[in-house]
Amino acid sequence: MQKSLNRVQDAFLRLVRNRAYSHAYNALKQMHPADLAQLLPYLQKREQQWFAESLLKTRKLAGVVSEIDENLVLDFLNLIPGEEFVTALQEINADDAADLITLLPEDRRQVILERLSGPQKKAVGKLLGYAPNTAGGIMSPDFVSLPQTLTAGEAIEKLRARAITGSEEIYNIYICDAEDQLVGVVSFKDLVLSPVGKTLGDIMEHDPVAVRPHANQEFVADLIARYNLLSLPVIDENHRLVGRITVDDAIDVLKEEATEDIYHLGNLGQEDHISTPVLTSTKQRVLWLLINLATAILAAASIAIFSDTISKFVILAALMPIVSGMGGNAGTQSLTVVVRGLALGEVDWSLALKVVWKELSVGLLNGIILGIVIGVLTFIWYHNLALALVMTLAMVGNLIIAALAGAFIPLLLRKMHQDPALASSIFVTTATDVGGFVLFLGLATVFIQLIIK
Repeated sequence: MQKSLNRVQDAFLRLVRNRAYSHAYNALKQMHPADLAQLLPYLQKREQQWFAESLLKTRKLAGVVSEIDENLVLDFLNLIPGEEFVTALQEINADDAADLITLLPEDRRQVILERLSGPQKKAVGKLLGYAPNTAGGIMSPDFVSLPQTLTAGEAIEKLRARAITGSEEIYNIYICDAEDQLVGVVSFKDLVLSPVGKTLGDIMEHDPVAVRPHANQEFVADLIARYNLLSLPVIDENHRLVGRITVDDAIDVLKEEATEDIYHLGNLGQEDHISTPVLTSTKQRVLWLLINLATAILAAASIAIFSDTISKFVILAALMPIVSGMGGNAGTQSLTVVVRGLALGEVDWSLALKVVWKELSVGLLNGIILGIVIGVLTFIWYHNLALALVMTLAMVGNLIIAALAGAFIPLLLRKMHQDPALASSIFVTTATDVGGFVLFLGLATVFIQLIIK
């Protein structure tokens, strides 16, 4: 279910449930699309029908749909008759229209696209030609471009005239030459503060940061974050301006990528949500659980090798989970740091040695500290110096294994062009479990005569 609703949302729901639709409609007009999107899971089917129709009338459909859980979107869009849906698509920004059409099944998508007309059909069709996770897939074809020969005063007048018919937010004015090639950019702030007689060519920033339509969306978002941009121009192979990506698009991408990494760390697909059908969630999770089962069997087998040692001193069975558990926690810490660095572009294979050495050093120091602590506690509990020494050495060794696995495994997966967040946790956990058991029980076997004295 969605996070808790605020007072305005609660009041809106009460109006809808009491069928006070005229008051609810007035409230809906004042509410933000993000707040409206949270309400969908709370609405009954007949209420969703009214909700969809009201969003169409208020031209909030695109904004609300972009915030709705992906598992609920398709059923919601199916409530909207085709003719009304086409009319709504004609009236909204082309990039929003393309996003809505992308959510539809292939057969309905083609029908809706064919029924669009004029410039909107051309613009939407062009956007749909790009992969969804590229700059072209998230860009807007609405932008302001002006020649560099215009003065600041003339440019402001053109912007005033454009504001009457245009709906896009203006962060930057892109400066193009006679061939529509991008040559510079002027921020809205610089334009307004410049003397009215100064030309755009005098105040523009030359050779602005730009991307090609097929650039990866994560790369695009990183550029916007790195250079603190409000918008990023998209240019074709001839350096002609074809669109722009705004900072809100970058935030959505970063949110999406962060969500994907979190899900992958849990060995889940992004389509697995609270509202996902039981069988679908089961199908998506069971493969990784089977892999986890196989690694658990491997860990159990490593224990079985030392069954004779455990039978001679049963207390070992109570202590060995401490070593493996601490190794798992330490491995997760290293893994999280490295996966984050890979996701943000701070780490790559060329820095592998530096990263592994740093994590190894941290693992060694933490291992010594924790090893001494658990060694002292073991001696206090059991008054057995040999057992305390085994616990200390096993703890130090397993935290070294954890650091090496947590740092090296995600780097290796990235080198192999695999997602480091997807499978790293399984391999790291296996390394620390097996390593912890083998180290602890192996050392106990070596020193068993001293331990049982």
